[in-house]
Amino acid sequence: MRTFCFKNPDMKTWGPIAFLLAVFLMLGVHTASRKTITHDEIWHLPIGILNLQTRQFHFEDLNPPLTRMLAGIPGWMFGPKVETGNGFSEIAIKYIREHPGHRTWYIWGRVFNLLFSVATILIACRWAREWYGNAAAVMTALLACTEPNLIAHSSLVTPDAGLMLGFTATLYLLSRWWEHPTWRMAILLGVVSGLTQGTKFTAILLYGVILIVGGLAIFRPRGEDKSRSRIMSQWLTVLMISLVAWNGTYLFKGTGRPLASYQFGSQAMRSIQEALSPVGQLPVPLPESYMTGIDRQRAVMEQQHPIYLDEQWSLQGFRSYFIRTLQYKLSHGLQALLLIGLAMCLLRGERFRRIKIIVLWGLPCLLLIGIASFSSMQLGVRYILPLLPLMILFASPVAEWITRQSPLPKWGIVTAIVIVMMLPLRYHPDHLAYFNEAAGGPIGGRYHLLDSNLDWGQDLYLVRELMEDEGLEEIGLVYFGTLPPDVLGIKFHVSPGWHPEPGWHAVSVNFVMGRPHVVPTPDLEGRAANINEFGYFRAFDPVANLGGSIDVYYIAP
Repeated sequence: MRTFCFKNPDMKTWGPIAFLLAVFLMLGVHTASRKTITHDEIWHLPIGILNLQTRQFHFEDLNPPLTRMLAGIPGWMFGPKVETGNGFSEIAIKYIREHPGHRTWYIWGRVFNLLFSVATILIACRWAREWYGNAAAVMTALLACTEPNLIAHSSLVTPDAGLMLGFTATLYLLSRWWEHPTWRMAILLGVVSGLTQGTKFTAILLYGVILIVGGLAIFRPRGEDKSRSRIMSQWLTVLMISLVAWNGTYLFKGTGRPLASYQFGSQAMRSIQEALSPVGQLPVPLPESYMTGIDRQRAVMEQQHPIYLDEQWSLQGFRSYFIRTLQYKLSHGLQALLLIGLAMCLLRGERFRRIKIIVLWGLPCLLLIGIASFSSMQLGVRYILPLLPLMILFASPVAEWITRQSPLPKWGIVTAIVIVMMLPLRYHPDHLAYFNEAAGGPIGGRYHLLDSNLDWGQDLYLVRELMEDEGLEEIGLVYFGTLPPDVLGIKFHVSPGWHPEPGWHAVSVNFVMGRPHVVPTPDLEGRAANINEFGYFRAFDPVANLGGSIDVYYIAP
Protein backbone atom coordinates (compact mmCIF):
# COMPACT_ATOMS: atom_id res chain seq x y z
CA MET A 1 0.00 0.00 0.00
CA ARG A 2 1.38 3.38 -1.06
CA THR A 3 1.66 6.00 1.67
CA PHE A 4 2.13 9.75 1.26
CA CYS A 5 4.46 11.80 3.42
CA PHE A 6 6.54 14.92 3.04
CA LYS A 7 9.44 12.78 1.83
CA ASN A 8 7.32 11.69 -1.11
CA PRO A 9 8.32 13.83 -4.13
CA ASP A 10 4.72 13.99 -5.38
CA MET A 11 3.53 15.38 -2.05
CA LYS A 12 6.40 17.84 -1.94
CA THR A 13 5.34 19.04 -5.37
CA TRP A 14 1.55 18.98 -5.32
CA GLY A 15 1.20 20.06 -1.70
CA PRO A 16 2.62 23.56 -2.34
CA ILE A 17 0.74 23.73 -5.64
CA ALA A 18 -2.55 22.92 -3.88
CA PHE A 19 -1.83 25.60 -1.26
CA LEU A 20 -1.07 28.21 -3.93
CA LEU A 21 -4.23 27.33 -5.84
CA ALA A 22 -6.24 27.68 -2.64
CA VAL A 23 -4.76 31.17 -2.17
CA PHE A 24 -5.56 31.99 -5.81
CA LEU A 25 -9.16 30.85 -5.35
CA MET A 26 -9.62 32.83 -2.12
CA LEU A 27 -8.23 35.98 -3.73
CA GLY A 28 -10.38 35.45 -6.82
CA VAL A 29 -13.61 34.77 -4.94
CA HIS A 30 -13.10 37.82 -2.73
CA THR A 31 -12.36 39.95 -5.79
CA ALA A 32 -15.47 38.58 -7.51
CA SER A 33 -17.61 39.49 -4.50
CA ARG A 34 -16.21 43.02 -4.19
CA LYS A 35 -16.15 44.32 -7.76
CA THR A 36 -19.01 45.89 -9.68
CA ILE A 37 -20.34 44.23 -12.83
CA THR A 38 -17.97 45.45 -15.51
CA HIS A 39 -18.48 47.02 -18.93
CA ASP A 40 -18.89 43.94 -21.18
CA GLU A 41 -19.61 41.49 -18.37
CA ILE A 42 -23.09 42.90 -17.83
CA TRP A 43 -24.49 41.09 -20.87
CA HIS A 44 -22.24 38.00 -20.98
CA LEU A 45 -23.99 36.29 -18.06
CA PRO A 46 -27.67 36.83 -19.03
CA ILE A 47 -26.91 36.00 -22.66
CA GLY A 48 -25.20 32.78 -21.52
CA ILE A 49 -28.24 31.86 -19.43
CA LEU A 50 -30.51 32.71 -22.36
CA ASN A 51 -28.43 30.44 -24.63
CA LEU A 52 -28.98 27.61 -22.15
CA GLN A 53 -32.71 28.34 -21.84
CA THR A 54 -33.49 28.55 -25.54
CA ARG A 55 -30.67 26.60 -27.21
CA GLN A 56 -30.41 29.60 -29.56
CA PHE A 57 -27.31 31.75 -30.18
CA HIS A 58 -28.40 34.77 -32.22
CA PHE A 59 -29.05 37.08 -29.23
CA GLU A 60 -25.41 38.24 -29.16
CA ASP A 61 -23.01 36.59 -31.57
CA LEU A 62 -20.02 38.92 -31.16
CA ASN A 63 -18.49 36.19 -29.01
CA PRO A 64 -18.85 32.39 -29.21
CA PRO A 65 -21.16 31.03 -26.50
CA LEU A 66 -19.28 28.28 -24.64
CA THR A 67 -17.58 30.21 -21.83
CA ARG A 68 -20.57 32.32 -20.84
CA MET A 69 -22.87 29.30 -21.06
CA LEU A 70 -20.68 27.44 -18.58
CA ALA A 71 -20.55 30.51 -16.32
CA GLY A 72 -24.32 30.78 -16.60
CA ILE A 73 -25.05 27.24 -15.38
CA PRO A 74 -25.74 28.25 -11.71
CA GLY A 75 -28.05 31.07 -12.78
CA TRP A 76 -29.80 28.85 -15.30
CA MET A 77 -30.36 26.01 -12.83
CA PHE A 78 -31.31 27.97 -9.72
CA GLY A 79 -31.82 31.61 -10.71
CA PRO A 80 -34.61 33.58 -12.41
CA LYS A 81 -35.49 33.25 -16.06
CA VAL A 82 -33.91 35.65 -18.55
CA GLU A 83 -36.37 37.40 -20.86
CA THR A 84 -35.57 38.28 -24.44
CA GLY A 85 -35.43 41.88 -25.60
CA ASN A 86 -34.43 44.21 -28.39
CA GLY A 87 -30.70 43.63 -28.42
CA PHE A 88 -28.28 42.15 -25.90
CA SER A 89 -27.95 45.42 -23.94
CA GLU A 90 -31.70 45.61 -23.35
CA ILE A 91 -31.74 41.93 -22.32
CA ALA A 92 -29.02 42.58 -19.75
CA ILE A 93 -30.59 45.72 -18.28
CA LYS A 94 -34.00 44.04 -18.05
CA TYR A 95 -32.44 41.05 -16.25
CA ILE A 96 -30.74 43.31 -13.72
CA ARG A 97 -33.73 45.58 -13.07
CA GLU A 98 -36.30 42.82 -12.78
CA HIS A 99 -34.23 40.61 -10.47
CA PRO A 100 -32.78 42.36 -7.38
CA GLY A 101 -30.81 39.21 -6.54
CA HIS A 102 -28.92 39.27 -9.85
CA ARG A 103 -25.60 39.95 -8.12
CA THR A 104 -25.62 36.41 -6.64
CA TRP A 105 -25.63 34.85 -10.11
CA TYR A 106 -22.90 37.14 -11.40
CA ILE A 107 -20.71 36.11 -8.46
CA TRP A 108 -21.41 32.43 -9.12
CA GLY A 109 -20.61 32.95 -12.78
CA ARG A 110 -17.33 34.59 -11.78
CA VAL A 111 -16.52 31.62 -9.55
CA PHE A 112 -17.05 29.25 -12.47
CA ASN A 113 -14.70 31.42 -14.53
CA LEU A 114 -12.12 31.12 -11.75
CA LEU A 115 -12.28 27.36 -12.11
CA PHE A 116 -11.23 27.72 -15.76
CA SER A 117 -8.06 29.44 -14.58
CA VAL A 118 -7.44 26.84 -11.87
CA ALA A 119 -7.56 24.16 -14.57
CA THR A 120 -5.21 26.25 -16.73
CA ILE A 121 -2.67 26.52 -13.90
CA LEU A 122 -2.85 22.78 -13.20
CA ILE A 123 -2.16 21.99 -16.87
CA ALA A 124 0.76 24.44 -16.92
CA CYS A 125 2.18 22.89 -13.75
CA ARG A 126 1.99 19.40 -15.21
CA TRP A 127 3.63 20.60 -18.42
CA ALA A 128 6.45 22.29 -16.48
CA ARG A 129 6.93 19.17 -14.35
CA GLU A 130 7.20 16.90 -17.37
CA TRP A 131 9.78 19.10 -19.06
CA TYR A 132 11.75 20.61 -16.17
CA GLY A 133 10.92 18.70 -12.99
CA ASN A 134 9.03 19.16 -9.72
CA ALA A 135 10.57 22.49 -8.77
CA ALA A 136 9.53 23.99 -12.11
CA ALA A 137 5.94 22.90 -11.47
CA VAL A 138 5.89 24.65 -8.09
CA MET A 139 7.43 27.80 -9.59
CA THR A 140 4.79 27.78 -12.33
CA ALA A 141 2.07 27.69 -9.69
CA LEU A 142 3.71 30.50 -7.71
CA LEU A 143 4.05 32.79 -10.74
CA ALA A 144 0.52 32.09 -11.98
CA CYS A 145 -1.29 32.29 -8.64
CA THR A 146 0.27 35.68 -7.79
CA GLU A 147 -0.18 37.22 -11.25
CA PRO A 148 -2.61 40.19 -10.87
CA ASN A 149 -3.79 40.06 -14.47
CA LEU A 150 -4.80 36.41 -14.12
CA ILE A 151 -6.66 37.07 -10.86
CA ALA A 152 -8.40 40.11 -12.34
CA HIS A 153 -9.69 38.58 -15.55
CA SER A 154 -10.42 35.19 -14.00
CA SER A 155 -12.81 36.95 -11.61
CA LEU A 156 -15.06 38.26 -14.38
CA VAL A 157 -17.72 36.63 -16.56
CA THR A 158 -15.93 37.21 -19.87
CA PRO A 159 -14.58 34.78 -22.50
CA ASP A 160 -10.92 35.50 -21.71
CA ALA A 161 -10.30 32.89 -18.98
CA GLY A 162 -12.09 30.21 -21.02
CA LEU A 163 -9.95 31.00 -24.06
CA MET A 164 -6.82 30.84 -21.90
CA LEU A 165 -7.78 27.37 -20.67
CA GLY A 166 -8.53 26.11 -24.17
CA PHE A 167 -5.33 27.64 -25.55
CA THR A 168 -3.14 26.05 -22.87
CA ALA A 169 -4.89 22.66 -22.96
CA THR A 170 -4.72 22.45 -26.76
CA LEU A 171 -1.01 23.27 -26.90
CA TYR A 172 -0.23 20.83 -24.07
CA LEU A 173 -2.12 17.97 -25.74
CA LEU A 174 -0.50 18.88 -29.06
CA SER A 175 2.89 18.56 -27.36
CA ARG A 176 1.96 15.14 -25.96
CA TRP A 177 0.68 13.94 -29.34
CA TRP A 178 3.75 15.26 -31.16
CA GLU A 179 6.06 13.34 -28.84
CA HIS A 180 3.95 10.14 -28.66
CA PRO A 181 1.35 10.01 -31.47
CA THR A 182 -1.51 7.78 -30.30
CA TRP A 183 -5.14 7.53 -31.33
CA ARG A 184 -6.29 8.31 -27.80
CA MET A 185 -4.27 11.52 -27.71
CA ALA A 186 -5.39 12.49 -31.21
CA ILE A 187 -9.07 12.13 -30.27
CA LEU A 188 -8.60 14.13 -27.05
CA LEU A 189 -6.70 16.85 -28.91
CA GLY A 190 -9.46 17.07 -31.51
CA VAL A 191 -12.18 17.47 -28.88
CA VAL A 192 -10.33 20.10 -26.85
CA SER A 193 -9.19 22.16 -29.86
CA GLY A 194 -12.74 22.17 -31.22
CA LEU A 195 -14.32 23.19 -27.92
CA THR A 196 -11.77 26.01 -27.66
CA GLN A 197 -13.22 27.52 -30.85
CA GLY A 198 -16.42 28.00 -28.87
CA THR A 199 -14.75 30.40 -26.43
CA LYS A 200 -13.49 33.28 -28.56
CA PHE A 201 -12.76 33.96 -32.23
CA THR A 202 -9.05 34.39 -31.43
CA ALA A 203 -8.85 30.61 -30.95
CA ILE A 204 -8.71 30.18 -34.73
CA LEU A 205 -4.96 30.88 -34.45
CA LEU A 206 -4.48 27.46 -32.88
CA TYR A 207 -5.10 25.76 -36.21
CA GLY A 208 -1.97 27.39 -37.60
CA VAL A 209 0.09 25.72 -34.85
CA ILE A 210 -1.76 22.39 -35.31
CA LEU A 211 -1.01 22.43 -39.05
CA ILE A 212 2.69 23.15 -38.46
CA VAL A 213 3.05 20.47 -35.80
CA GLY A 214 1.19 18.00 -37.97
CA GLY A 215 3.61 18.57 -40.82
CA LEU A 216 6.63 18.24 -38.54
CA ALA A 217 5.26 15.06 -36.97
CA ILE A 218 4.57 13.43 -40.33
CA PHE A 219 8.20 13.88 -41.37
CA ARG A 220 9.49 12.59 -38.05
CA PRO A 221 8.30 8.94 -37.92
CA ARG A 222 9.74 6.75 -35.17
CA GLY A 223 9.47 3.00 -35.68
CA GLU A 224 7.03 0.95 -37.71
CA ASP A 225 4.10 1.69 -35.41
CA LYS A 226 4.61 5.40 -35.98
CA SER A 227 4.69 5.36 -39.79
CA ARG A 228 3.96 8.49 -41.78
CA SER A 229 0.61 7.14 -42.93
CA ARG A 230 -0.52 6.43 -39.35
CA ILE A 231 0.57 9.83 -38.11
CA MET A 232 -1.16 11.52 -41.05
CA SER A 233 -4.34 9.57 -40.33
CA GLN A 234 -4.26 10.71 -36.69
CA TRP A 235 -3.59 14.29 -37.73
CA LEU A 236 -6.57 14.30 -40.09
CA THR A 237 -8.65 12.73 -37.33
CA VAL A 238 -7.67 15.62 -35.03
CA LEU A 239 -8.96 18.13 -37.60
CA MET A 240 -12.20 16.22 -38.26
CA ILE A 241 -13.06 15.70 -34.58
CA SER A 242 -12.14 19.31 -33.87
CA LEU A 243 -14.60 20.48 -36.53
CA VAL A 244 -17.37 18.33 -35.03
CA ALA A 245 -16.68 19.61 -31.50
CA TRP A 246 -16.53 23.18 -32.83
CA ASN A 247 -20.02 22.81 -34.32
CA GLY A 248 -21.17 21.10 -31.14
CA THR A 249 -20.57 24.27 -29.13
CA TYR A 250 -23.42 25.79 -31.19
CA LEU A 251 -25.48 22.56 -31.11
CA PHE A 252 -24.96 22.38 -34.93
CA LYS A 253 -27.41 25.26 -35.42
CA GLY A 254 -27.25 26.43 -39.05
CA THR A 255 -24.31 24.19 -39.95
CA GLY A 256 -24.11 23.65 -43.69
CA ARG A 257 -25.65 26.92 -44.83
CA PRO A 258 -24.17 27.94 -48.22
CA LEU A 259 -21.63 30.76 -48.15
CA ALA A 260 -23.46 32.67 -50.90
CA SER A 261 -26.59 32.94 -48.73
CA TYR A 262 -24.92 35.17 -46.12
CA GLN A 263 -25.28 38.96 -46.20
CA PHE A 264 -21.96 40.04 -44.73
CA GLY A 265 -21.36 43.54 -43.41
CA SER A 266 -17.58 43.51 -43.04
CA GLN A 267 -15.22 44.12 -45.91
CA ALA A 268 -13.06 41.16 -44.88
CA MET A 269 -15.90 38.63 -45.05
CA ARG A 270 -17.29 40.11 -48.27
CA SER A 271 -13.85 39.70 -49.84
CA ILE A 272 -13.71 36.05 -48.77
CA GLN A 273 -17.22 35.50 -50.08
CA GLU A 274 -16.32 37.07 -53.41
CA ALA A 275 -13.09 35.07 -53.72
CA LEU A 276 -14.99 31.82 -53.07
CA SER A 277 -17.98 32.70 -55.27
CA PRO A 278 -17.32 29.76 -57.66
CA VAL A 279 -18.05 27.38 -54.77
CA GLY A 280 -20.47 29.69 -52.96
CA GLN A 281 -23.36 27.21 -53.11
CA LEU A 282 -21.42 24.54 -51.25
CA PRO A 283 -22.34 24.13 -47.57
CA VAL A 284 -20.12 25.84 -45.00
CA PRO A 285 -19.18 23.31 -42.29
CA LEU A 286 -19.55 25.90 -39.53
CA PRO A 287 -22.53 27.13 -37.44
CA GLU A 288 -24.55 30.04 -38.74
CA SER A 289 -24.09 32.16 -35.59
CA TYR A 290 -20.33 31.66 -35.77
CA MET A 291 -20.28 32.99 -39.34
CA THR A 292 -22.51 35.98 -38.58
CA GLY A 293 -20.62 36.64 -35.35
CA ILE A 294 -17.18 36.70 -36.91
CA ASP A 295 -18.58 38.99 -39.61
CA ARG A 296 -19.86 41.42 -36.97
CA GLN A 297 -16.57 41.16 -35.10
CA ARG A 298 -14.63 42.01 -38.26
CA ALA A 299 -16.99 44.93 -38.96
CA VAL A 300 -16.30 46.32 -35.47
CA MET A 301 -12.55 45.90 -35.95
CA GLU A 302 -12.68 47.70 -39.30
CA GLN A 303 -14.04 50.78 -37.55
CA GLN A 304 -11.78 53.33 -35.90
CA HIS A 305 -11.33 53.21 -32.14
CA PRO A 306 -9.57 55.74 -29.91
CA ILE A 307 -6.44 53.98 -28.64
CA TYR A 308 -4.37 55.40 -25.78
CA LEU A 309 -0.70 54.69 -25.14
CA ASP A 310 1.82 56.76 -23.18
CA GLU A 311 -0.39 59.89 -23.13
CA GLN A 312 -0.95 59.73 -26.88
CA TRP A 313 -4.24 59.06 -28.71
CA SER A 314 -4.52 57.33 -32.08
CA LEU A 315 -7.34 56.03 -34.28
CA GLN A 316 -4.99 53.64 -36.09
CA GLY A 317 -3.48 51.98 -33.02
CA PHE A 318 0.15 51.48 -32.04
CA ARG A 319 2.37 48.67 -33.32
CA SER A 320 4.11 48.55 -29.93
CA TYR A 321 0.88 48.58 -27.90
CA PHE A 322 0.91 45.02 -26.57
CA ILE A 323 4.67 44.92 -26.03
CA ARG A 324 4.28 48.08 -23.93
CA THR A 325 1.29 46.54 -22.18
CA LEU A 326 3.42 43.60 -21.04
CA GLN A 327 6.13 46.05 -19.99
CA TYR A 328 3.70 47.98 -17.77
CA LYS A 329 1.28 45.30 -16.57
CA LEU A 330 3.51 42.32 -15.72
CA SER A 331 5.17 42.33 -12.32
CA HIS A 332 8.92 42.96 -12.32
CA GLY A 333 9.54 39.59 -10.70
CA LEU A 334 7.84 37.75 -13.55
CA GLN A 335 9.58 39.91 -16.14
CA ALA A 336 13.02 39.11 -14.71
CA LEU A 337 12.35 35.37 -14.39
CA LEU A 338 10.85 35.32 -17.88
CA LEU A 339 14.00 36.76 -19.46
CA ILE A 340 16.30 34.38 -17.56
CA GLY A 341 14.08 31.37 -18.23
CA LEU A 342 13.73 32.26 -21.91
CA ALA A 343 17.50 32.17 -22.32
CA MET A 344 17.70 28.83 -20.49
CA CYS A 345 14.92 27.34 -22.63
CA LEU A 346 16.54 28.24 -25.92
CA LEU A 347 20.20 27.67 -25.05
CA ARG A 348 19.98 24.44 -23.09
CA GLY A 349 18.38 21.01 -23.51
CA GLU A 350 18.08 18.62 -26.39
CA ARG A 351 17.38 19.83 -29.90
CA PHE A 352 13.86 18.35 -30.13
CA ARG A 353 12.88 20.07 -26.88
CA ARG A 354 14.09 23.43 -28.18
CA ILE A 355 12.09 22.96 -31.38
CA LYS A 356 8.96 22.18 -29.35
CA ILE A 357 9.49 25.28 -27.21
CA ILE A 358 9.78 27.49 -30.28
CA VAL A 359 6.72 25.99 -32.00
CA LEU A 360 4.40 25.45 -29.01
CA TRP A 361 5.32 28.42 -26.81
CA GLY A 362 7.10 30.93 -29.00
CA LEU A 363 5.01 30.69 -32.16
CA PRO A 364 1.61 31.25 -30.44
CA CYS A 365 3.09 34.27 -28.62
CA LEU A 366 4.41 35.77 -31.86
CA LEU A 367 1.18 35.05 -33.75
CA LEU A 368 -1.15 36.52 -31.14
CA ILE A 369 0.96 39.59 -30.36
CA GLY A 370 1.71 40.16 -34.05
CA ILE A 371 -1.91 39.99 -35.17
CA ALA A 372 -3.16 42.00 -32.18
CA SER A 373 -0.56 44.69 -32.86
CA PHE A 374 -2.08 45.35 -36.29
CA SER A 375 -5.63 45.40 -34.94
CA SER A 376 -7.70 48.45 -34.06
CA MET A 377 -9.00 46.70 -30.91
CA GLN A 378 -6.08 47.59 -28.67
CA LEU A 379 -8.09 47.92 -25.50
CA GLY A 380 -6.36 45.80 -22.87
CA VAL A 381 -4.02 43.03 -21.80
CA ARG A 382 -7.02 40.67 -21.83
CA TYR A 383 -6.67 40.38 -25.61
CA ILE A 384 -3.40 38.48 -25.11
CA LEU A 385 -4.31 36.78 -21.83
CA PRO A 386 -3.73 33.25 -23.28
CA LEU A 387 -0.03 34.08 -23.54
CA LEU A 388 0.48 34.52 -19.80
CA PRO A 389 0.62 30.76 -18.99
CA LEU A 390 3.12 30.31 -21.84
CA MET A 391 5.27 33.16 -20.53
CA ILE A 392 5.17 31.64 -17.07
CA LEU A 393 6.27 28.31 -18.55
CA PHE A 394 9.20 30.10 -20.19
CA ALA A 395 10.25 31.20 -16.68
CA SER A 396 9.89 27.78 -15.06
CA PRO A 397 13.38 26.37 -15.95
CA VAL A 398 14.88 28.84 -13.49
CA ALA A 399 13.64 26.54 -10.70
CA GLU A 400 15.71 23.69 -12.11
CA TRP A 401 18.84 25.81 -11.80
CA ILE A 402 17.93 26.89 -8.26
CA THR A 403 17.64 23.27 -7.06
CA ARG A 404 21.27 22.64 -8.05
CA GLN A 405 22.59 25.30 -5.69
CA SER A 406 23.94 24.60 -2.21
CA PRO A 407 21.34 24.87 0.62
CA LEU A 408 22.04 28.41 1.86
CA PRO A 409 22.02 30.19 -1.54
CA LYS A 410 19.11 28.02 -2.69
CA TRP A 411 16.80 28.96 0.17
CA GLY A 412 17.90 32.57 -0.01
CA ILE A 413 16.94 32.74 -3.68
CA VAL A 414 13.65 30.92 -3.05
CA THR A 415 12.75 33.31 -0.22
CA ALA A 416 13.56 36.35 -2.37
CA ILE A 417 11.45 35.06 -5.28
CA VAL A 418 8.46 34.31 -3.02
CA ILE A 419 8.60 37.79 -1.45
CA VAL A 420 8.95 39.56 -4.80
CA MET A 421 6.09 37.60 -6.37
CA MET A 422 3.81 38.28 -3.40
CA LEU A 423 4.34 42.06 -3.55
CA PRO A 424 1.67 42.74 -6.24
CA LEU A 425 -0.94 41.16 -3.97
CA ARG A 426 -0.73 44.18 -1.65
CA TYR A 427 -3.18 45.90 -4.03
CA HIS A 428 -5.85 43.23 -3.51
CA PRO A 429 -8.68 43.31 -4.57
CA ASP A 430 -7.80 45.98 -7.14
CA HIS A 431 -6.01 43.58 -9.49
CA LEU A 432 -7.61 44.94 -12.67
CA ALA A 433 -5.96 48.33 -12.09
CA TYR A 434 -2.53 46.80 -11.33
CA PHE A 435 0.58 48.34 -12.90
CA ASN A 436 4.14 47.53 -11.90
CA GLU A 437 6.39 49.93 -10.00
CA ALA A 438 8.26 51.26 -13.04
CA ALA A 439 4.90 52.18 -14.62
CA GLY A 440 3.90 54.10 -11.49
CA GLY A 441 1.60 51.52 -9.89
CA PRO A 442 -2.21 51.72 -10.12
CA ILE A 443 -2.17 55.53 -9.84
CA GLY A 444 0.61 56.20 -12.34
CA GLY A 445 -0.57 53.59 -14.81
CA ARG A 446 -3.07 56.03 -16.31
CA TYR A 447 -0.21 57.83 -18.05
CA HIS A 448 0.54 54.67 -20.04
CA LEU A 449 -2.67 52.68 -20.61
CA LEU A 450 -6.44 52.99 -20.14
CA ASP A 451 -9.60 50.98 -20.89
CA SER A 452 -9.78 47.45 -19.45
CA ASN A 453 -6.13 47.72 -18.40
CA LEU A 454 -7.25 50.03 -15.62
CA ASP A 455 -10.86 51.19 -15.64
CA TRP A 456 -13.65 48.87 -16.78
CA GLY A 457 -16.35 50.18 -14.46
CA GLN A 458 -15.39 47.79 -11.64
CA ASP A 459 -15.58 50.17 -8.65
CA LEU A 460 -19.05 51.71 -8.66
CA TYR A 461 -19.83 50.02 -5.32
CA LEU A 462 -17.10 52.16 -3.78
CA VAL A 463 -18.89 55.33 -4.92
CA ARG A 464 -21.94 54.26 -2.96
CA GLU A 465 -19.78 53.52 0.09
CA LEU A 466 -18.12 56.96 -0.24
CA MET A 467 -21.51 58.67 -0.34
CA GLU A 468 -22.59 56.80 2.79
CA ASP A 469 -19.37 57.72 4.61
CA GLU A 470 -19.61 61.41 3.63
CA GLY A 471 -23.37 61.67 4.12
CA LEU A 472 -23.95 62.66 0.47
CA GLU A 473 -27.46 62.39 -0.96
CA GLU A 474 -26.31 63.10 -4.53
CA ILE A 475 -22.99 63.23 -6.37
CA GLY A 476 -21.66 64.37 -9.72
CA LEU A 477 -20.82 61.15 -11.53
CA VAL A 478 -18.99 60.53 -14.80
CA TYR A 479 -18.91 56.75 -14.93
CA PHE A 480 -17.23 54.47 -17.47
CA GLY A 481 -19.52 51.47 -17.27
CA THR A 482 -22.78 49.93 -18.37
CA LEU A 483 -24.38 49.16 -14.98
CA PRO A 484 -27.03 51.84 -14.27
CA PRO A 485 -25.88 53.64 -11.08
CA ASP A 486 -29.44 53.87 -9.77
CA VAL A 487 -29.48 50.04 -9.49
CA LEU A 488 -27.05 50.52 -6.59
CA GLY A 489 -29.17 53.29 -5.11
CA ILE A 490 -26.79 56.05 -6.28
CA LYS A 491 -28.53 59.38 -6.84
CA PHE A 492 -26.43 61.39 -9.27
CA HIS A 493 -26.15 63.98 -11.97
CA VAL A 494 -23.53 64.06 -14.70
CA SER A 495 -20.75 66.53 -13.90
CA PRO A 496 -20.62 69.33 -16.49
CA GLY A 497 -18.39 68.95 -19.50
CA TRP A 498 -15.54 71.34 -20.29
CA HIS A 499 -15.73 73.40 -17.07
CA PRO A 500 -15.71 72.69 -13.31
CA GLU A 501 -18.63 73.00 -10.95
CA PRO A 502 -18.45 73.18 -7.14
CA GLY A 503 -19.32 70.04 -5.22
CA TRP A 504 -18.43 66.36 -5.02
CA HIS A 505 -17.57 64.49 -8.21
CA ALA A 506 -16.67 60.85 -8.87
CA VAL A 507 -15.02 60.53 -12.28
CA SER A 508 -13.77 57.37 -13.95
CA VAL A 509 -10.07 57.57 -14.79
CA ASN A 510 -10.82 56.88 -18.46
CA PHE A 511 -12.76 60.15 -18.62
CA VAL A 512 -10.23 62.04 -16.50
CA MET A 513 -7.59 61.13 -19.08
CA GLY A 514 -9.83 62.20 -21.96
CA ARG A 515 -11.39 58.94 -23.21
CA PRO A 516 -14.43 59.55 -25.44
CA HIS A 517 -17.29 57.19 -24.61
CA VAL A 518 -20.93 57.04 -23.51
CA VAL A 519 -21.70 58.49 -20.07
CA PRO A 520 -24.68 57.05 -18.12
CA THR A 521 -27.29 59.72 -17.32
CA PRO A 522 -30.10 59.79 -14.72
CA ASP A 523 -32.72 59.50 -17.49
CA LEU A 524 -31.10 56.16 -18.47
CA GLU A 525 -30.50 57.34 -22.04
CA GLY A 526 -26.77 58.02 -21.77
CA ARG A 527 -24.89 60.60 -23.79
CA ALA A 528 -21.70 60.68 -25.80
CA ALA A 529 -18.67 62.34 -24.24
CA ASN A 530 -16.14 63.97 -26.53
CA ILE A 531 -12.41 63.44 -26.26
CA ASN A 532 -11.00 65.39 -23.29
CA GLU A 533 -14.45 66.72 -22.35
CA PHE A 534 -13.74 65.87 -18.71
CA GLY A 535 -9.99 66.32 -18.95
CA TYR A 536 -10.23 69.52 -16.93
CA PHE A 537 -10.34 67.35 -13.80
CA ARG A 538 -6.60 66.75 -14.32
CA ALA A 539 -6.10 70.32 -13.09
CA PHE A 540 -7.47 69.33 -9.66
CA ASP A 541 -6.03 67.01 -7.03
CA PRO A 542 -8.42 64.17 -6.18
CA VAL A 543 -9.29 63.78 -2.52
CA ALA A 544 -9.50 60.00 -2.98
CA ASN A 545 -9.02 57.27 -5.54
CA LEU A 546 -11.44 54.34 -5.48
CA GLY A 547 -9.94 51.01 -6.47
CA GLY A 548 -7.54 52.65 -8.88
CA SER A 549 -10.31 53.34 -11.41
CA ILE A 550 -12.39 56.28 -10.05
CA ASP A 551 -11.07 59.64 -8.84
CA VAL A 552 -13.08 61.58 -6.28
CA TYR A 553 -12.91 65.38 -6.29
CA TYR A 554 -14.26 68.01 -3.98
CA ILE A 555 -14.31 71.38 -5.74
CA ALA A 556 -14.90 74.26 -3.34
CA PRO A 557 -17.11 77.21 -4.34
